[in-house]
Amino acid sequence: MPNNGLSVFLLATLILGALFLLQWVWRRPLPNEGMVSMTSDSRESEVTARSLMTPEEATLFNLIRLAAQDYFLVLVKLPILQVVSVADTDEEARKALMRTIQPVRLDVVLAHPGTLQTVTVVHFEKEEPEGQRPEKRDQIVDTVLKAAGIKVVGLRLNQRYSVEQVVALLGLAEDE
Repeated sequence: MPNNGLSVFLLATLILGALFLLQWVWRRPLPNEGMVSMTSDSRESEVTARSLMTPEEATLFNLIRLAAQDYFLVLVKLPILQVVSVADTDEEARKALMRTIQPVRLDVVLAHPGTLQTVTVVHFEKEEPEGQRPEKRDQIVDTVLKAAGIKVVGLRLNQRYSVEQVVALLGLAEDE
């Protein structure tokens, strides 16, 4: 009988030791040779800087910044999921919506400087052929933003605006 107690003790010690060993192996950082190395002189890879926006978009962005910088934080090309949070009791519907809007980047976001809450999103409207309707994803994004209480303003890329016009379109004009 004393062998039975000793056997159980040794078996438990062996199992605990194996668990600690496995935990140590899994938590240990990867050695340097396990990581992919990429040097600036690598011949297989090419990394270049990308423009945040086109020249037309930059012109409009600068007008928006001039019009709104005294009132809001002016942010550019934010992912929509930085601006809204989606909750739904139907998990499948929430996941489908998230898959639809996840790749969307908002052109310009105006956030309140104190609360850091998004107040307005400016969407750059590209010239579309006559009769062509906006993409379904764009309609869904507009619906989500409006449901979150965020104002959506569209500005055409091919139209010229003055700072005063942008102020009025954003609803920042002071009442006289």
